[in-house]
Amino acid sequence: MFSISVSSFAQDQRLFDNTWYLQKINIDGIDYLAPQNNEIDSIELNIYQDFFETIVCVGFSGHQLTISNTEINVFKFIIVPSDPCTLPENNIFENRYYNGFFEWQSSNRTFEYTIESQSNALSLILTNDLGNQAFYGNQALSNPNFLASQFSIYPNPAKDKLYLNATNPTKNLKVKIFNLEGRLLTNLNLENQTSMDVSNLDSGIYFLNIEDENGHTEVIKFLME
Repeated sequence: MFSISVSSFAQDQRLFDNTWYLQKINIDGIDYLAPQNNEIDSIELNIYQDFFETIVCVGFSGHQLTISNTEINVFKFIIVPSDPCTLPENNIFENRYYNGFFEWQSSNRTFEYTIESQSNALSLILTNDLGNQAFYGNQALSNPNFLASQFSIYPNPAKDKLYLNATNPTKNLKVKIFNLEGRLLTNLNLENQTSMDVSNLDSGIYFLNIEDENGHTEVIKFLME
């Protein structure tokens, strides 16, 4: 009979002391931003000595963990039966997260992990054996649906150009545009610039991810005519 015992040698205690909030996953070199909308506020990951749990809409967990100071081995995964997401973009992301990154239908998977300090925050990076990665922080991202927005855009819907306004003057903005499936299309660094050329985008729904020089992040949905 095959069995796994939990190893406690040289584990990083910060794994267990924090709730981790998913920021993005990278599959085959492509970034997919974690969704934030009326259905999903944040995607949490909690790691314990012998199992972990995370949830997009359908619950997901990994069991019989063996954890060292650099790796987490997961013997088996379990999907928790529950209602699926109602928004298509959330179901698409969930499939990439559970199937594309964790490959939940396989057993005995090993993930490398690193924990880094960033000012007063921590970041966790999980890497699977194919080099795909999941990026987490120990602080939840600001959700524009629940917090007062510092940024606004116009016109919306847009045709050729998109203009960005900030309630407080700021420089060195990192701006990314994602499509409905979470694929990164544009990556810009804006300094004293408020307009963006979006004439290359097809008609449809897009997400503008804005990060200021203090690390404050907002996501704004916009339409292309």
